[in-house]
Amino acid sequence: MVPLRAQIQSGRNRCLRGVVEIASIGDKRRRLTAARLPPFRSVLKSRDVEDPINLWFNRPLAYAFVALVYRTPLTPNQVTVLSIAVGAVAAACWWYGSPAAMVWGGILLWVSAILDGADGILARAKQCFSDLGRALDGSADLIVALLTVGAALRHLWVQQHSLLLLVLAVPIVVTSIVQIHLYDYYKESFLLRTRLDWNGVPERISDVHERIAKLERERAPWLYRRAMRLYLDLIVGQTRVIGLTDPAGSREQSSFRVTPRSVAEYRAFNHGPIRIWTALSLAPHSYLFAIFGMFDRLDLYLWGRLVLGNALFVVVLLWQRRASARTLAALAAAGSSPVSISAIGASSGAL
Repeated sequence: MVPLRAQIQSGRNRCLRGVVEIASIGDKRRRLTAARLPPFRSVLKSRDVEDPINLWFNRPLAYAFVALVYRTPLTPNQVTVLSIAVGAVAAACWWYGSPAAMVWGGILLWVSAILDGADGILARAKQCFSDLGRALDGSADLIVALLTVGAALRHLWVQQHSLLLLVLAVPIVVTSIVQIHLYDYYKESFLLRTRLDWNGVPERISDVHERIAKLERERAPWLYRRAMRLYLDLIVGQTRVIGLTDPAGSREQSSFRVTPRSVAEYRAFNHGPIRIWTALSLAPHSYLFAIFGMFDRLDLYLWGRLVLGNALFVVVLLWQRRASARTLAALAAAGSSPVSISAIGASSGAL
């Protein structure tokens, strides 16, 4: 078994090989010649799962940042850590709470969100993917959210001494977390189930348990193990909420038959809901939170999230339930119903 540190170093080497080639010129001197950065379109996931401002403002700026660092040894995980650091400074500004600090806090929070997108673009550009990177990215979102929301609530209390806002903050934070995590779940489903080259086997909770056990056996750094455990908590929570709100949309206990028709059927029924889910995703939360913070009206943002955000959530959740049920019915009619794990195990046992 290859030690974790060796795997990490090997991954770094592959990243560098992906962007740098050694060439001999003239007098046989050696120099580094960087490969060209892939086009903007090729390093995006899908326009279907992005909200417009994130797609046409945040992503181009993230791509510009990647263009600056693409030929350096900077890794996607290091960009993720940088986004956490910038988000922490944003929270410190809001904690301080002066008019200038509120403006700078909003700007830095938006910068943190742009960097949060840049790590994924850099990973796709350099072809540097890892389970750790995915877990660290999810942990970064949580850390920045906790820091900035905590600072915002403290600022509102110092500014207004409103017990009502503090009480309402609890359901606002809880429903916002649920909305953002459900968007992430349905985004992943949409990206997988509209790809003809997908093998039909989704990531399962047991897979993450195995990765954590491997990290423990190899005595990986605490940060790696903590990030993976936070990621486990995330997908366990997602799976439980989906089981309660939309059982037909769950992918935990199933494998999927991928055909041109199954891809077309899934896209036809789920394209509308995913467009609405994007409005409840982390990106709009980040830039709207930042804008309201710059104008020192975080109270208006909380009211908007409570009323408008939750009204939209109810609409899209009902639409998604209907879309998931109609998708299953259409796949069953085409003979392409998902196969449960129990059925796969039974057939394997019979063999």
